[in-house]
Amino acid sequence: MHLRIRRTDGKTGVYRQEMDRRSAMLLGRFDPNTMFCSGPIVIGTHNPLSVLNPDEVCWVEVETARKTRKSMPKNVEQIRRLSGREEYESLLDRQWPLWRKHSKKKPENLLEAFVELSFRGGDSLFLHVAGYESDTSLVDSIFGLPAVTATYEPDGTVFINPRCIVRARIYHSRDQVTYPSGIWVAEADEI
Repeated sequence: MHLRIRRTDGKTGVYRQEMDRRSAMLLGRFDPNTMFCSGPIVIGTHNPLSVLNPDEVCWVEVETARKTRKSMPKNVEQIRRLSGREEYESLLDRQWPLWRKHSKKKPENLLEAFVELSFRGGDSLFLHVAGYESDTSLVDSIFGLPAVTATYEPDGTVFINPRCIVRARIYHSRDQVTYPSGIWVAEADEI
């Protein structure tokens, strides 16, 4: 098992656990419902130990052949981390004009979204979200959980801490959206 823990100070801690029994125990700690809201994260072996403030952890990448726990918002079937800005822009250039041209109006229609996440410290992650439309707010559909979980190839899961997200730019296939309370309604000058 390999871990990368990206912090808001721009540094990444890299860790590994090669013992099968300890890998299984460590994997049990990666619960998306509690991992960023249950006190300090302590990682290490015997000496030294690192104590991390979970509010300053942007994301945790876990690479293992074992199954990881994921928590998907209602009506979201998959969140996939894209390889970077180039893949994100390529997919967006292809899909965005189609979404604008062919609006979808039935609630049973597919939902697709491309999301650019910006974090404190200047890091970015890019996501592809797939599921079905619902009456749930689009923002709540994606960010309504204590951690956003996304997969990446070949055997990776990234647990994203929503409290470290400075901005999420969302391009989506919905024709109409339910907005969260308190939205500031204004057209974007730059897209």
